[in-house]
Amino acid sequence: MKRAERSNSGTDGSAMSSPWTRAVIFLVSAFVILVAAGQIFFVGRSSVKTETAFSYNFDEEIPFEAVFLRDETVVYDTTPGVLCYEYDDGIKVGKSTVIARRYKNAMDIANRREIDRLEKQIEMLESAEKLLGTDSSQLEAISAQINESHLSVVDSILDGNYTKASEYRNNLLCAMCKREITLKESSGYSEKKEMLRQRIYELTATLSGGFTDVLAGGTGYFVSSTDGYEGEFGYDDTALMTEDKINSVIDNPVKASNSSAIGKLVSDYHWRAAAVMDSGEMFGIGEGSKVSARVGSSSRLLTLTVVSEQECADGKSVYIFECDNLISEAMSARTANFKLVLKSYGGLRVPRKALRQNEDGENGVYILRDNTLSFKKVSVVYWGDNYIISAQETGDEYLKLYDNIVVEGKELYDGKVV
Repeated sequence: MKRAERSNSGTDGSAMSSPWTRAVIFLVSAFVILVAAGQIFFVGRSSVKTETAFSYNFDEEIPFEAVFLRDETVVYDTTPGVLCYEYDDGIKVGKSTVIARRYKNAMDIANRREIDRLEKQIEMLESAEKLLGTDSSQLEAISAQINESHLSVVDSILDGNYTKASEYRNNLLCAMCKREITLKESSGYSEKKEMLRQRIYELTATLSGGFTDVLAGGTGYFVSSTDGYEGEFGYDDTALMTEDKINSVIDNPVKASNSSAIGKLVSDYHWRAAAVMDSGEMFGIGEGSKVSARVGSSSRLLTLTVVSEQECADGKSVYIFECDNLISEAMSARTANFKLVLKSYGGLRVPRKALRQNEDGENGVYILRDNTLSFKKVSVVYWGDNYIISAQETGDEYLKLYDNIVVEGKELYDGKVV
């Protein structure tokens, strides 16, 4: 019995010392070590939160609403029928320019437009056929026309100018047809032109009659709308623009007008705008000053000149601004929202909670790069409520675009591994 017990004991010791057992113990130990290291690593990582440094622009602005002053003449027409305008608003016209036509019904207008479109297609095909029999020397220029027209179509659509987009589309199709002719992929478009002429003949047969031309009757920039204030606020009527008058027009920018008015002619591209503004906000800006402003949602920056400043009794003043840039709002609207830009700032946007100071008392932030913290200086050009704007300096010791800024973390120092 004793020998048997010794034999069993020896067998257990041999099993514990086998390679398989040692391998299992090694794997389990390695797993425990990896789990512990992972926990330490992720705990360290979770203690640091970062945000990317992006470029940012900010304008210090004064918003205000203003009333436009311009010299304008109403265009009247009492001819019966459906009116169809021939031009977009803001086009300069002469006295004998046909600004609109009167048709008997709306269907005639639609069919006339379709006829015009088909006739332009025929002209396009005939223009391409002029290249029949020529060599491929113009192929590079034609390819450039295709690319340019395509980009113009896309840009016009993005800008919401569908009339221009249609024109550029015709140019694109014409260039593509020329390319076919030049590459000998087509011998002409006789069959296509005949189909278009047949369609024009069918549409012409449906027309109920002719049309009556409506002439501009003067020279200026034509606008197809009226607001009832035409003739009341001329370019030189600055003395009439009191605080009460301006507020009254802003509250009621459109009033009843003559039913036979079909539009107006604005005599010049120069315009003025009258606004009631806080005198304190406009400190240092007076008669003769030039300021920058945006109108509506436009990103275009305009230069305005202060023509006059008239103080009111309530700490406000009536400002008259003048501009010589043609914009759609100044042609058609009676009022518009402006943003007077006092100063513009640009640089890197940095959360204020990320700001730290080094041992030299310099402002900066910690950035995370390759799991290591580095202190980078910032050159503050603007202090906001929750952020600052830092100039993009060239030195390696400064914050750079797309750096990962540490916005939350404990015990931060230069060179720390996290």
